[in-house]
Amino acid sequence: MAHVPLISLLLVALLLLPNPAAISTAESANESEIDRQALSFLQGITSDTLGVLSSWGGNASLHCSWRGVTCGNALPRRVVSLQLNSLQLVGELSPSLGNLTSLTRLDLGNNLFSGGIPEELGNGQSLSYANRANNSLTGGIPPGLAGSSSSSLSKLILSRNNLSGQIPATLFANASALTRVDLRMNSLTGAIPPFGRVTSLRYLCVTENSLSGSIPPSVGNVSSLRFMLLGQNKLAGSIPESLRHIPELLDLDLSFNGLSGHVPLPLYNMSSLRYLSLGSNFLAGQVPSDIGYSLPNLQVLILQNNNLAGLIPTSLEHASNLQVLDLSNNSLHGRVPSLGSLARLRQVLLGKNQLEAYDWQFLASLTNCTQLTKLSLEGNMLNGSLPGSISNLSTGLETLLLGSNQISGSIPNEIGNLVNLTALSMENNLLSGGIPATVGKLRSLFILNLSKNKLSGQIPSSVGNISQLGKLFLDDNDLSGSIPGSLGGCLGLVQLNLSSNSLDGFLPKELFTGPSLALGADVSLNNLTGEIPEDIGRLVNIVLLNVSNNLFSGVIPSALGRLFFLSSLRMEANRLQGPIPASFGRLLSIQYIDLSRNELNGTVPESLENLAM
Repeated sequence: MAHVPLISLLLVALLLLPNPAAISTAESANESEIDRQALSFLQGITSDTLGVLSSWGGNASLHCSWRGVTCGNALPRRVVSLQLNSLQLVGELSPSLGNLTSLTRLDLGNNLFSGGIPEELGNGQSLSYANRANNSLTGGIPPGLAGSSSSSLSKLILSRNNLSGQIPATLFANASALTRVDLRMNSLTGAIPPFGRVTSLRYLCVTENSLSGSIPPSVGNVSSLRFMLLGQNKLAGSIPESLRHIPELLDLDLSFNGLSGHVPLPLYNMSSLRYLSLGSNFLAGQVPSDIGYSLPNLQVLILQNNNLAGLIPTSLEHASNLQVLDLSNNSLHGRVPSLGSLARLRQVLLGKNQLEAYDWQFLASLTNCTQLTKLSLEGNMLNGSLPGSISNLSTGLETLLLGSNQISGSIPNEIGNLVNLTALSMENNLLSGGIPATVGKLRSLFILNLSKNKLSGQIPSSVGNISQLGKLFLDDNDLSGSIPGSLGGCLGLVQLNLSSNSLDGFLPKELFTGPSLALGADVSLNNLTGEIPEDIGRLVNIVLLNVSNNLFSGVIPSALGRLFFLSSLRMEANRLQGPIPASFGRLLSIQYIDLSRNELNGTVPESLENLAM
C-alpha cells in the first residue's frame, strides 16, 4: 500500500467537516422561512376594505418590509413586531401566529377579528405586548398567554371583546414581568384568581364582566399596583383590609358589585388615592370625619347607592383637589357642609338622602366653585326658600336638581342667569307664585320639570324661546290662562305634560306644527275648550296622547288615524260629538283607547276589529 502523507489526510478530513457558515446560513434561512409561513395567517382575513395588506406576498424574502411587520436587525432577521391595529380587518386569528417565536409585540386591536384566541399564541416566551382589544373575539383566554416565570409578557390587553370563561388561574401566579392587564368589557365569569409573585403589575382592569366571589386578599401582595379597577361585576363579600399594603395606589374602582360590610378604615388613610369609587354596593358605616385630611390627593369620591349613614364630613372642604363628590342614595342626614373652598369642584351629587337646609349657606358657598357643572340635591328634606344667590352659581352649571324636597317660596327671577342649564328640576316641592319669565333665557335647557308644586299664574310665553327644550313638565300645579302658542317654537319638544291645572282656552295649532311630541302630550284635567284641531294629525311619531277631562267639543278629528305609533289615546270626559272615525282602524300600535263620557253617536267602525287591543 502506498504511503499517504499525513498532511493530505488532514486536508481531506477538513473538507469533509460541515461548514459552520453554511449551517448558520441554512438555519437562518429556515427560521426566516418559518416566520414567513407564520405570516400566512393573512389567509384567515376575509375582508381588508382599506387594502392595507396589499404589500403582503410577492417576494418571500421581503416579508420584513410588509406593512405592519418589523424584523430585528441581527441575523437571522426574525419577526419581532406585528402591528396591525385599527385597520378594519375582518377574519379569525390563525394558530400559525404561534410560530413567530421571536415576536415581542403583537397589536391587532380595534379590528373586527372574531373566533377564539389560538392556544398556540402562548408558545412565544419573547412576547411582551399583546393587544387584541376592541374586536369580537370569543371563547376563553389561553392559559399559556401568561403565568410562567419565564414569560416575558408585560402587557395583556383583551378588552372590549366577547371573551367568556374564567380568568386563567396561572395569570397572576408567577408572571413577574406583567405590568398591565386589561380585560374590561367581556363576559368573563368565575372568581378573580389569587395573586402570587406578581411584582411589577401596575394596572389591573376587569370592569364590566360577570366575575363573582370575593376579592382575593392576596391582592395586597401586589404592592406595585397603581390602578385597580374591578367595577361592574358580581363580586361579593367584604373589601379586604390587605389593600392597605398597596402604598401608592392611585385609582380604586369597586363600584356596581355586591360588596357588603364596612369600608375598612385603613382604606380611608391611603393618602395616595386620587380616585375612589365604591358606589352601588351594600356597604354600611359612616364616612370618616377626617377624610378631607387623610385623603389629601382625592379628586373623585363616589360612594353613592350604599347604606352609609351619619353626617357628611365638614373636613371635605380641605380636600382641595376634589372635583367629583357623589354621596347620593344613602341615609346621610344633617346639614350640607360648605364646600366653597373647593375651587376645582365640578359635580356635587347628594340626592336621595335625609339632608336638611335652613339658611342655605352651603348654596352661597358653592358660588365660589366656578367650575361647577352639576348640582344634585333631589330627594332630601331641604326646606325654606331658595335664596337669590342661586343666580351666582357657576355660569357653567348644566344640571340643577332640587326635586322632591320641602322647598317653599317662589322661584327666584335670577334663575335666568344660569344660561348654560340643560336640566332644571324642582318638581314635588311647595313652590308657589308664578313661573318667572326669565326661564326663557335658558336657551340650552332640555328638561324643565316644575310639576307637583303650587305654582300659579300663566305659563310665560318666553318658554317658547327655549328652542332646545325637549321635555316640559308643569303638571299638578294651579296654573291658569291659555296654553301659549309660542310653545310651537320649542322645535325639539318630545314630551309635554300640562295636566291637573286650571288652564282654559283652545289648544293652539302651533303646538302641532313644530314639535314632534314623540314621547307624548298630556293636557288632561284642565278646562280647555273648543275643537281638537285637525293639525293634531301632524304628530305622526307621538306615542301617548291624553286630552281627557276637559271641555272639548266638536267631532273627533279623523286625522288621528295618521298617528301610526300611538299606543294610548285618552279622550274621555269631554263634550265630543259625532261618530268614532273609521280612520281609527289604521292605529296599528294602539293598546288603549278611552272615549267614554262624551256625546258620541253612531256605531263602532268595523275597522277597529282589526286592532290587536
